[in-house]
Amino acid sequence: MDYQNRAGSKKGSGGIASSSQENLHRRKQVEDLLKDGEEVPYSFQGISKEDEELSKKNPYIYKNHAGRLVCKLCNTIHMSWTSVERHLEGKKHGLNLIRRGGTTSSQQQDAVSPEELKFKKTVEQLRSQIKDNGIVPNYQVAKVRDPTTNSRGIAMRVIYTNPEPSEDGGDRPYVRIMSSLEFTREESDKKYLIIAFEPFKAIAIEIPNEEILTNSAAFNTSGAKSVDDFNSKFTYWDEDNQTLYVQFFFKD
Repeated sequence: MDYQNRAGSKKGSGGIASSSQENLHRRKQVEDLLKDGEEVPYSFQGISKEDEELSKKNPYIYKNHAGRLVCKLCNTIHMSWTSVERHLEGKKHGLNLIRRGGTTSSQQQDAVSPEELKFKKTVEQLRSQIKDNGIVPNYQVAKVRDPTTNSRGIAMRVIYTNPEPSEDGGDRPYVRIMSSLEFTREESDKKYLIIAFEPFKAIAIEIPNEEILTNSAAFNTSGAKSVDDFNSKFTYWDEDNQTLYVQFFFKD
């Protein structure tokens, strides 16, 4: 055989790859990297256990009878996995996913039990009845220390001006300590002191994420009934001056 036109080759092996062959090999490597070892099932195949993981990651990508990649959601045909990746990141596929998600959420809403729907309606009704005059009360916050235990603490005074009289005459502000995980999507767990008194705006201040001394001496010694132990022990409501006092200490 004549090997003179096969530069750099050895007897029994093929010649140096041409540029078109290198491009074909490079595209195949790129597709293998993008597919990450996945095997796309055919549309006429039943989904087996091995294909379940694939269907969770790309549930709309299948192969048709000719081996072409098809997006069932957008009804598009793709020649390579690179084209599929561009399609998945494109505007058309994103809009179709949003439409599909809206349909799914409406179907899930239909599957809600009557008890949950009744509870949600009650919550919305109570929320609509909340009064809000848009006024933020004046408040002062100070760092304090317990003279006996030397524990660090927080003292707060909130002054409410011209509150609307309640029907039962026994309305007062209430305090609650909440975690940021309850009402935000923050990854870090922060603590907030929330003070609410209708119809004023609620007050929220960030406090150290430390344990509170519940067995310390009670700040409020009036013995008035309240919704929980924290409000009964560590808050005092001066009804004559419409002023709320809050004081508590942290465990060292």
